[in-house]
Amino acid sequence: MIAVARFITLAILLGLLSQLTPVFAHGSSFEDKTWDAEYVDGLPPEVQSALTRMCGPNLAAQRYFAGDFENSRYFAGDFENSKFIVLHFGRLRCGDQTAICTQGRCLHHVYGKEGDHYHLFKSYCGPDDD
Repeated sequence: MIAVARFITLAILLGLLSQLTPVFAHGSSFEDKTWDAEYVDGLPPEVQSALTRMCGPNLAAQRYFAGDFENSRYFAGDFENSKFIVLHFGRLRCGDQTAICTQGRCLHHVYGKEGDHYHLFKSYCGPDDD
């Protein structure tokens, strides 16, 4: 009898958890889709200038647009000590989106630090959802 009661309690708890999981998943996906200029403003000036030339002013990006390749960190923060910065253009709001993303593939840039400045090290197209 006790075993049956425990089984029913467990089934009820698992049922409740399965109903709550989509709520948490939706909350985090909403946060990741937020457009914010902060994700561009934290980049070095020469990288910001290149983005403005490509996409125009008033740039905004989603979380994980820019990453520090050396330490695999993704944030809009201090890239001063980073040797490589990776940009995922599928997460950048651009004036001409077709210039950076076509047919499910988007531009990616890798900037390398040489002395005190960053320069474009590599440019390639990759999946827009990575």
